[in-house]
Amino acid sequence: ANMTGSASNQLRSAYVAEVTAGTTPSSPSFSTTDVPILMNATPAIYESKTLVAGGARGGVGVSGLDVSGTLSGTFIYGNYDIWLETLLQAAWASNVIKDAKAIKTVTVENAIPAGVGGTLTMMRYRGVQATGGSITLSSDADVQFSLDVQGIGSDVGTTSAIGSSSYTNPTNKIPLTSGIDVGTIAYNGYTLNCMESSTINFAYENRERQTKLSSLDLCGITRGAFVPTITARMYVETNFLAIYNAARANHTAFSVTYPLGSVGGKKYTILFPTCTFTGGDLDFSGADAMQDISIMPQYSTSDACVLKVTRAVS
Repeated sequence: ANMTGSASNQLRSAYVAEVTAGTTPSSPSFSTTDVPILMNATPAIYESKTLVAGGARGGVGVSGLDVSGTLSGTFIYGNYDIWLETLLQAAWASNVIKDAKAIKTVTVENAIPAGVGGTLTMMRYRGVQATGGSITLSSDADVQFSLDVQGIGSDVGTTSAIGSSSYTNPTNKIPLTSGIDVGTIAYNGYTLNCMESSTINFAYENRERQTKLSSLDLCGITRGAFVPTITARMYVETNFLAIYNAARANHTAFSVTYPLGSVGGKKYTILFPTCTFTGGDLDFSGADAMQDISIMPQYSTSDACVLKVTRAVS
């Protein structure tokens, strides 16, 4: 009988926190995701050429796997908190997380039936962490997130589950939207004009693969330097002048607060305690007069972090 090929919406993406980076728990309690964790383990192929065949290839070998991917979609409260731990190299404590240098990893399992009604094939990726990403707030849109993902190892594909694996689906389904779920954005000391859009870029410098002799796995992934940036696009109104002048001179550092969520107990507060403007360029090329703002968050000595996120805010 014919067996139609699988559709991508038949993919089951799931993850489970690891205790030891690169080691999958023996009886994993996986959490599934609403969006695919797009992972690949790309082999590093090396070839030998032979004069016996006039310089053609005589053999190939594999010397490593580049485990990488992306995770992106609509940002939903609570569904990606473990991924934020891997991104910020830190753990939630009393509903607060700050950027740190801890090692937080997950095992990712992607399962797809081999054609409609076919046997489930599972691909597993170990030591996976988000190494960068962004949250994008655009007017008249949902809140979007995107994560760059790296892993330190990958197992062979299989049709066998791990021990007594369990799978729990996310319970929160309502997307955060820019209309009602973005609270009052505050730049301490500045009164903001009407904002069209804003993006938080969680950038890391030198957060890279650590290759390993005698193994296809990595030793790990370096603890990168956290250098996030914030951009915002504002309409030119009564208050643009203070930002315009500050961005062109030395100015006092200020805090930046982004509240996300509108349901009590299901809100985040994203706080960058110490920030400076690095640009306040004007754009008069379109119908609206706009100011494009760029901000560099810095390390806050008093908060001992660059970024502080609080969840379960009432």
